[in-house]
Amino acid sequence: MNNQIAEIILDQLGRRLKATIGAKDFLNLGNGLGFKYPRGKYVAITLNGKDLYDLQFKSIHGVNIKDLNSYTDVYAEDLKRTFEKETGLYLSL
Repeated sequence: MNNQIAEIILDQLGRRLKATIGAKDFLNLGNGLGFKYPRGKYVAITLNGKDLYDLQFKSIHGVNIKDLNSYTDVYAEDLKRTFEKETGLYLSL
């Protein structure tokens, strides 16, 4: 797996995700990063072939997984703002 892509995404969102929003269960997706955040939610952020990001937001309760929303072709500079808009959680203290 490519740790470099996951590390870049962490840098772009801010490495203090645990402190700012209570993120946990980080998962290297090879071409991206996934993690849980409060209220049973999950996001997968992947780098696509256009060198842009795709975001998939899901709700997880037990074995039930529900797709909430997805975004395609998000620029790196819009990654943080898109996450904050979708979740209502702010990534800076």
